[in-house]
Amino acid sequence: MNTRGITLRELLQLPILGTATVVSGEQGLDRIVRFVDIMEVPDLKGWISEGVMLLTTAYSIRHDPSLLTELVYTLDKLGAAALAIKPARFLKEIPQAAIEASNACGLPIVEIPPEIPYTNITQPVMELLLGRQAMLLRRAEEVYRTLTTMVLENSGIQAVSDNVADFLKAPVALVDTQRSIIVSSPSNFDWSQKTSPLNWNINVDKRTVARLLVDKEKLDDMEEVGIEQARLVFALELMRKKVAEDTEFRLRGNFIDELLTPPLPSRHEVERRARQLGMNPEHKWEVAVIEGDTAPSEETVNRLLDREARKRGVTPHVEYRSSRAVLFLPTPEGRKFTGAAGGEEPWASTLESWLHDKSEGLGAYRTGIGTPEDLWNIHTSYNEARKALSVSKRLGQGAGAVTQYEEMEVYHLLEGLSRQGFEVLFERKLGKLLRYDQEHDSNMLLTFYHYLEHRGSLIDTASSLYIHRNSVKYRLERIRDITGFDLNDPREQFVCHLCLIYYYLQEK
Repeated sequence: MNTRGITLRELLQLPILGTATVVSGEQGLDRIVRFVDIMEVPDLKGWISEGVMLLTTAYSIRHDPSLLTELVYTLDKLGAAALAIKPARFLKEIPQAAIEASNACGLPIVEIPPEIPYTNITQPVMELLLGRQAMLLRRAEEVYRTLTTMVLENSGIQAVSDNVADFLKAPVALVDTQRSIIVSSPSNFDWSQKTSPLNWNINVDKRTVARLLVDKEKLDDMEEVGIEQARLVFALELMRKKVAEDTEFRLRGNFIDELLTPPLPSRHEVERRARQLGMNPEHKWEVAVIEGDTAPSEETVNRLLDREARKRGVTPHVEYRSSRAVLFLPTPEGRKFTGAAGGEEPWASTLESWLHDKSEGLGAYRTGIGTPEDLWNIHTSYNEARKALSVSKRLGQGAGAVTQYEEMEVYHLLEGLSRQGFEVLFERKLGKLLRYDQEHDSNMLLTFYHYLEHRGSLIDTASSLYIHRNSVKYRLERIRDITGFDLNDPREQFVCHLCLIYYYLQEK
């Protein structure tokens, strides 16, 4: 049912129009009549509005009946509903050309008996229109009151969605800017099969944060009013959710600061507060530090982390400090990692995929990851992540590298050993090679280090040094000549590798 007007078909069912005749344009009987007006002059532009049923005796065109044809086309172009004529007095009959124009454009011409006064037509039509408008206002108020009551009573966004779907008698969904379902009614409705549902933006703080989808071809006026109320209520719900999330995020940040700064809270206190903030203390937690010359994009990191969190069903946390993003990454204890499609991968592999995905713009950053720890010992993982970054940077690992502390732990321990003892060993094993580099401005030490790092692979060594494979072969021959080493001796490789790592840790 249309609530902002009545169809011409309904209008003709009024008793006063029982003797009126539809002369032509019957296909337009479902046009909406919003009001009636009376034509006194043939110039309609500027005062004819959409939905008007124009009443006329054709007095203004009595000397040129052919103007009626042009009048029909003009009314159709301006969105009029119908032309009602009393032809008996001035036209005698409706010209055939006007009838043909009416049939062509679908604008009905209705012949009204001359004895019916205009006021007898306008009064019942306006009463009917005003009745429909009053009903629309009452219904709109009911919808608004119902939905706002649900918000005030904190019924939840799912209850609001269910109520809107029931009102529209159609499936309804709210999706975020990534087209992920926030809420759907019914919950199991397959929106992936719907290519072009009706949709409206949901705005919060002048930003589009979601879209409202309705699986329906079109809405009537009553339903359009309901949609406007629903958009407002969904915006309120999303705003409240955002405020709650921001507050929880801030509280989690404060909690994290306490976990990283002595004196540390007790295990019991950590477990209690973690559960309040949605951080599961039964999970193992790894800390990852992403850093570069500039701060990583918060929008990108937040989006990637949120997507991964939904996939894993966990609640991670991220803090931004100076040029770093510090990620606190939970994993349910005992969960196994697999490399198979659909399986869950370690966080280190996920972070590596982020840095290597050129479209995300994180390729210029390095990442260090600590070992998994209980939440009350998360400061250990944080310190390990920073140490892993420090060591990897001094050992020349470039942008895009993801370094786990477990890989660098033995290197970190080298820093604590006797400097004098290692200096003696380095001088005995590689002193000649160092002096050769200094005298010839060459890179024999660095080549030897990369060769050992890549387990003797000429291709990988050349790639990491950005030189040709033959250049690597030449340098290795010079190293053999200078040091006298058998470069294939595992023990010699091990000792030289440790010496080189120690040297670069001290030098950088």
